[in-house]
Amino acid sequence: ARATGEPLAPNTLAGVCAAPGVAVGQLVRWDDADLDPPEQASGTSAAESRLLDKAIASVDADLDTTVRDASQRGAVGEAGIFAVHRVLLEDPTLLDAARDLISLGKSAGFAWREAIRAQIDVLSKVEDALLAERAADLRDIEKRVLRALGYTSAAARTLPAEAVLAADEFTPSDLSSLDRTRVTALVMARGGATSHAAILARQAGIPALVAIGDALHAIPEGTQVVVNASTGRLEFAPTELDVERARRERSRLADVREANRRTSQQAAATSDGRAIEVAANIATLDDAKAAVDNGADAVGLLRTELLFIHRPAAPSADEHRQSYQAIADALGGRTAIIRTLDVGADKEVDYLTLPPEPNPALGLRGVRLAQVRPDLLDAQLRGLLAVRPLGAVRILLPMVTDASELIGIRKRIDELAREAGRTEAIEVGVMIEVPSAALLADQLAQHADFLSIGTNDLTQYTLAMDRCQPDLAAQADGLHPAVLRLIAATVAGADKHGKWVGVCGALAGDPLAMPLLVGLGVTELSVDPVSVPGIKARVRTLDYPLCRQRAQDALALESAQAVRAASRATWPLD
Repeated sequence: ARATGEPLAPNTLAGVCAAPGVAVGQLVRWDDADLDPPEQASGTSAAESRLLDKAIASVDADLDTTVRDASQRGAVGEAGIFAVHRVLLEDPTLLDAARDLISLGKSAGFAWREAIRAQIDVLSKVEDALLAERAADLRDIEKRVLRALGYTSAAARTLPAEAVLAADEFTPSDLSSLDRTRVTALVMARGGATSHAAILARQAGIPALVAIGDALHAIPEGTQVVVNASTGRLEFAPTELDVERARRERSRLADVREANRRTSQQAAATSDGRAIEVAANIATLDDAKAAVDNGADAVGLLRTELLFIHRPAAPSADEHRQSYQAIADALGGRTAIIRTLDVGADKEVDYLTLPPEPNPALGLRGVRLAQVRPDLLDAQLRGLLAVRPLGAVRILLPMVTDASELIGIRKRIDELAREAGRTEAIEVGVMIEVPSAALLADQLAQHADFLSIGTNDLTQYTLAMDRCQPDLAAQADGLHPAVLRLIAATVAGADKHGKWVGVCGALAGDPLAMPLLVGLGVTELSVDPVSVPGIKARVRTLDYPLCRQRAQDALALESAQAVRAASRATWPLD
């Protein structure tokens, strides 16, 4: 959530909330000086190769220990992230590229850095936040192996008692090595709210702001700052009163979180009895466990992109089945809505070999890719159809623009189900991410079992603003009345055919947006697992007729700021 568009107070910077909370502390720059290995080898190619193997083995052993420790502490998310790092570290294409450079007389460190950076370059051209985060993971592994080779940068510093760490972007291993007793918040010039660093910060309960921009680097080291991540603000010359207020707010929030956790396993309904399902957005098996721990009623969105990247060939139907089956088992009877592959020509998956596109956000994305490479979708659908018990998963199709795309894929699903000897239907829903889909919701609802609104993309396509660009991130606000009108149109279209509508975009977890979504008739909110207890608690305080009235009022307002102000006036954030 961010309070956008309101004029900033002096000495205040705005960012995007990656992990909520309030903190006070001294600003400490964390940015590592780049590790700079010499280009030419000092020994033979064979000796350099052995050095690299040894360094990789030692990093792998460290990661293994980290994963085991995290699992024993019950930090499944953290364990999952570093388990992914082990997989990336063992990527044969990466090692082959490094060895090729070593055979040309390059040093182990230089070869490793070049090989990783080639992969990072590919990933950082990506429009998709989930894959762009893989670039951050690779940067992390790059630094770890270089350190294991003996290259050092600013060694671990002693932190002040209350440190607000500032960096261009944090990597997961930066965070795993932190003294968490001293770090009160993280602030980043770049980065996204769904990066691994953000996920670790949320799980550790450390407030974090991302996409603040380069102005962050102008604040002198040692300055006292107040971070209010929930409103997206960093104050760098607070008065004593500001500091005192922030400290009180911090202890109050801790009490609220504890109270919410105690009721998180119960279903949520408004005070007048309208049931709202609160589900979780996940990408891995570890996320599924976190969803259950936090009381999620279901999984409202499982992103499957991670299955497709960093591998020499596309996953088989059976690999798909195994992944989804493991998640279904972990959910213990809760249903999972699984989104089919949402990659396009901007997401360079080696075996896709798609032509480069001048404007990937408007290119081959989501179901459009399925028309060019039906084999990829077929393997995924076969895997989905094989999950047991039969009602455990529902299929969600991304980037649908009209009913003909949906009808075509539904037909294919029926054929594959018959082939597999399955007689029970599987539920199929569509993502409403494109304005055309929202405007045609009545036609889509005729053929779909449910509609799920991806507010991040819907906002980006409605306002023509790239949500990954730091200078636009704050204006690309899903509470814009135009976006709310499209949500209202989606619910009205679905109602004609008795279908339900969920929201799985960031707006569902935004405490100012959520009452308005409920008021527009949305009955499922799918949020980050750690946000589930707080959203459930907030649902229980709402009065549905009031939400309906305020949502109608919001449709007539002129800006996202006006909508946020009106929502805050009705439902204060305290």
